[in-house]
Amino acid sequence: MKKILIVEDDPSVAKALAIRLESSGYEVTIAPDAMLGVMSALKNNPDLTVLDISLPAGNGFTVADRIQELLPHQTPFIFMTASRQPDLRKKAEILGARAFFEKPYETEELLAAIKGALGE
Repeated sequence: MKKILIVEDDPSVAKALAIRLESSGYEVTIAPDAMLGVMSALKNNPDLTVLDISLPAGNGFTVADRIQELLPHQTPFIFMTASRQPDLRKKAEILGARAFFEKPYETEELLAAIKGALGE
């Protein structure tokens, strides 16, 4: 079973996404802030990380950098944000994000991006 880490500070968004991913056959862990996101990645070694950009205790870009530095393998990541700042998508692409979604997002599109990032 593939493991997905969701780093999202909005509990309702995180829970809804986790339920959807679990019903699609994934093992899901949720971290509510940047620091716990990095710690959870080290503990659970996820196959993919879905990151909000605006987080308490840091941001999604920092979390992605730290995960890539600390895990022994490249972990694909997907960014989500409620922000409409035009430079965020470009920064996500530079960091190597597999996808970038603005909230609200289409769940089916996010699920397709997750499957693609996992090579399914």
